[in-house]
Amino acid sequence: MLSHQEFQEICCNYWNGHTHTEFCPHGSHEDTEDFIRQAINAGFKTYSITEHFPMPPQFYRMADGSKHAIDTAAMDYSELQAYFEKMEYLKAKYADQIRILVGFEFDYIDGCQEWTRSKLEEFGDKIDDAILSVHFLPTDGGLRSVDDNYEDFCDGVLRYYKTPVGVANKYLSTVLDAVKWSCDDKPARYGHITLYRKWRKQFKSDTAWSDTTTDHLIDKILKHVAKKNEMLDCNMSGLAKFSQCESSPYVSIIEKAADRGIKLIYGSDAHETSNVDQGLNEYLVQKLCKCGRV
Repeated sequence: MLSHQEFQEICCNYWNGHTHTEFCPHGSHEDTEDFIRQAINAGFKTYSITEHFPMPPQFYRMADGSKHAIDTAAMDYSELQAYFEKMEYLKAKYADQIRILVGFEFDYIDGCQEWTRSKLEEFGDKIDDAILSVHFLPTDGGLRSVDDNYEDFCDGVLRYYKTPVGVANKYLSTVLDAVKWSCDDKPARYGHITLYRKWRKQFKSDTAWSDTTTDHLIDKILKHVAKKNEMLDCNMSGLAKFSQCESSPYVSIIEKAADRGIKLIYGSDAHETSNVDQGLNEYLVQKLCKCGRV
């Protein structure tokens, strides 16, 4: 994996740091080469391929709720060799047009840290980039998805944590655990830290999504990320979702992160070729104009 210094030297204005591939079970299954061609046409100079790393075996014993969320969470372990072969081929083929960083999006799941640690150690030297993200939260019935569908969100994490604020605070406390997790090969970038708000527009407009605890957790996350000179995924995929209509993190967090000197890496989180540069203009406006940062 690239060093912290090498990541800091990449110009973030032309870097798409969060994308997916034909290996994503919940994606469009379009050829990854088409994603890369779109990225070149969009003007990106650096392109991180961050496919969902296979889930730990215990995940399938712990998970409950939406079958789709469980079955399509990530590629199968048996596909890793083919994944590396395809991505390294594309990396070499387009090397004179775009810098491709091959890597993964790893899930942070409480109870699975040692398995994840072992895989980061095993694959750390074989990849260029990685993101650490939270997609599932524990409930009385098992791990439940935060972002698969609205009904599952309500039946799972919302039912268990009672309110959107309760979900927010558990999600953010889990992100904080991920940030504070001590692991030599841990990714230095955290994915969509407010993903729990994906369904916010399907609730009444006066629904509360934060309280003083939420604000405190966000501040602690930013403090620790800044202290370790790490980065945040500035995930723009939610802007185009009618249920969300905002980036992750949202604007006020982007401003706070920028004030702390945290590097915010644009991520389209593209699961289909048409979304390779989604939200790029908004990212540049938010980050460069509102925050006055380059």
